Amino acid sequence: MPQISINQKQIEITLNSNATLNDVVNKILDDKEFEKNILTDIVADGKNLDLTNASEFDHVITQFDNIEITLKSDLELAYHALDSCSYYIDVVIDKIQKIVVLYSDNQIAMANANFSEVLEIMDLFIQLMIKINRTLRSYSIDQALKNTQLQKLEIHLLSILKALIPAKEKNDIIMLCDLLEYELVDNLKQWKINAIPELKKIRTN
Repeated sequence: MPQISINQKQIEITLNSNATLNDVVNKILDDKEFEKNILTDIVADGKNLDLTNASEFDHVITQFDNIEITLKSDLELAYHALDSCSYYIDVVIDKIQKIVVLYSDNQIAMANANFSEVLEIMDLFIQLMIKINRTLRSYSIDQALKNTQLQKLEIHLLSILKALIPAKEKNDIIMLCDLLEYELVDNLKQWKINAIPELKKIRTN
């Protein structure tokens, strides 16, 4: 049987000789100690396995000498995901600046294409924040969240996005650009400068 470690700590695990990597992972994640953990990496005999490929988990473990498993808590991943939020914000602000220039140059088709991309990225940003908030609440960090600008920024962001659609449908370019360049950019900067850094400071006791 191979040596199996979790987060660089060797463990003892009872499995039959036909057990697969999938059996190992399931047994570990069924353990209460790791119930809020997520598999982020498996290295078998020095080779990083592709976690998106289901067939990788079909390997019988006796073909390996060493299996290193990396787990991260959902809370740890939530905090890490806040960095992705900052990335989305930077991408959107860059695109908004490009959109305003394109509309002013009467390059409507290209501006509209970039506008659609902005809406898609904003949807990803909102979904990511929903998942982060859900994770924080599962660790009873509600009180800490109430002390942030989060709720006010969320409401303002949704109202901006709601106003963008009718402006776009009416081809009201002036209103559209104002909403993008001033309202949305300002809201996103507040997320990046204030809300996200404040969320990163929050830790469980």
